Amino acid sequence: MSENDTQNSGGIEGFSADYRNAHPPKPKAERPAPRQSAPKQSASNKSAPKQPARNSTAKNASSARPKAEKKRVSKPLPKASMENENELDDFLPEGEKNDVESYLTKWDEEEKPPVSVHTDRQDRQLRRSGKYRYGLFTGFLVLLLALVGVVFIAVTAGQRIHSALTDDSKLRAYDQEIAVVVAQDPEPFESPDKADEEFVLNASIWKLMIEHSSDYTTYDDIGRTVVPLGDVAEACEELFGPDCTLHPQSPKTESFYTYDSEKAQFHIALYSQEGVYTPYTVSAKKEGDSVVLRVGYVPPTDATRTASSSVSSGTEKPTPAKYMDYVIKTNEKTRKDYIYAVRKAS
Repeated sequence: MSENDTQNSGGIEGFSADYRNAHPPKPKAERPAPRQSAPKQSASNKSAPKQPARNSTAKNASSARPKAEKKRVSKPLPKASMENENELDDFLPEGEKNDVESYLTKWDEEEKPPVSVHTDRQDRQLRRSGKYRYGLFTGFLVLLLALVGVVFIAVTAGQRIHSALTDDSKLRAYDQEIAVVVAQDPEPFESPDKADEEFVLNASIWKLMIEHSSDYTTYDDIGRTVVPLGDVAEACEELFGPDCTLHPQSPKTESFYTYDSEKAQFHIALYSQEGVYTPYTVSAKKEGDSVVLRVGYVPPTDATRTASSSVSSGTEKPTPAKYMDYVIKTNEKTRKDYIYAVRKAS
């Protein structure tokens, strides 16, 4: 093909044919006309008649346009935020909401292990196989230990109650305090200053020698213990209280001691307590600032005092020959008890 032919045919140099017009250009899609908002009517124009609607032909023309030609304008995607559930709901189809809790609850219910239900037949089979025997043995052991504990507590409480009811340690302590006075078997008196002077002196010497005889190592020519007057006076105050007055003198009849007024000394011989009364206090009651003791006089012939007696456990009570009431008071200075009076038992 010549150059003229090529130019006449409108071809491109170097090509045998021109195909540029083989495909016609696509028709341009018509843009939809924008909607016009109705003008706002003022208060003065409210009464004006409405304008006639647009031409129906325009509506038909717009509706006749193919749907494919309409361009779908995509809205910008909102940012998802877990804090605002309303924004998440915008992405869901209409009629559905972001109900995350319901899904979590459903998953939790699905993860729960199935509850096993044993029938009576299965329970009987488990009992035959011995699976419940261990539980029965454990329960029996627990009940047995509980029963043993209850019995132990009951026995211990009973022993303590019995010991509290039968405890006479305080009464036996009173026996030691009044032993030297009971041994003298005195006549009743209402106060220490009204008591027999010789009785007060004898009881004071007995108390001193019983409690402190080993403290004295001085003896006279015949082997009697020499005791100063001041020590006997202190024993008298401990025994009968601060209001008691000691009258030192030699006894009118032969006795186990003598008094040396020149040296203010007592010469005391050894003596025995086997043939005298011993006290057994049976009760004590409070009367004002005093305590009244009911004291039994146990004779030397009582079964609890004889060496040949078969009573060796000390559980058998003695049989007193008589009873007297002793009034006990407390010394305010020394806080020790002393004998204030001796009365006949009422």
